[in-house]
Amino acid sequence: MSSTSSTIAVVGAGPGLGRAVARRFGVAGHPVALISRDAEKLRGVADSLAAEGIDARAYPADVTDEKGLTAALASAAGELGRIGVLAYGPAPTFPSVAGQVPDLKALGFTSAVETTVDSVRPMFDMLVGGALTAAAVLPAMREARDGALLFTTGTTAVKPVPGMSNSGIALSGLRSWARGLHDDLAGEGVYVGHLSIGLPIVPGSGEGDPDALADRWYQLVQEGRTFETTVGF
Repeated sequence: MSSTSSTIAVVGAGPGLGRAVARRFGVAGHPVALISRDAEKLRGVADSLAAEGIDARAYPADVTDEKGLTAALASAAGELGRIGVLAYGPAPTFPSVAGQVPDLKALGFTSAVETTVDSVRPMFDMLVGGALTAAAVLPAMREARDGALLFTTGTTAVKPVPGMSNSGIALSGLRSWARGLHDDLAGEGVYVGHLSIGLPIVPGSGEGDPDALADRWYQLVQEGRTFETTVGF
């Protein structure tokens, strides 16, 4: 369990689940560093959290930009204090209406027969490469023997989904690496968890409500044992 004085860095922060996770941990006493590539939206999220009395600041960076992401995390740690919780969950934006079917091709997903090196590379860079870069916060956690790495994914991390094979290659790899971290860090005081969400994230939708998912993450961190939790499948 990470101490409440440490900073939570929410990488891939948006107005939905990212904001909810930031708010849940912020209410519990963690300063909040918000990181994503859209500076305008990011500052809007930071301002909305600050209006609730949460110490939240925006650090714009693209997760596929290794130097930019590393610099953002370093700036956050320098200004807010050691990053004790890393919540990593960048993803394409899906429609926020229950039952609405997204255009997978328009979002960059490919079926198995359409999957190529070129279609996998951007998924890998966003979902795996960025996570590996963000793991720069891990040495400080290990030294403090206190911290948490939280990886949020979708169904394809756990099982194949038609039309989403390129993301499945990346997310299943991320899941495998995260599981290895969980095992390697056992006994060091650093928790590693994986939450795979297989339903639309919609306010007021029960298990898919962003606040409910954020609270689930918070409780998992407090427990500090369970590696994998699935929602919606």
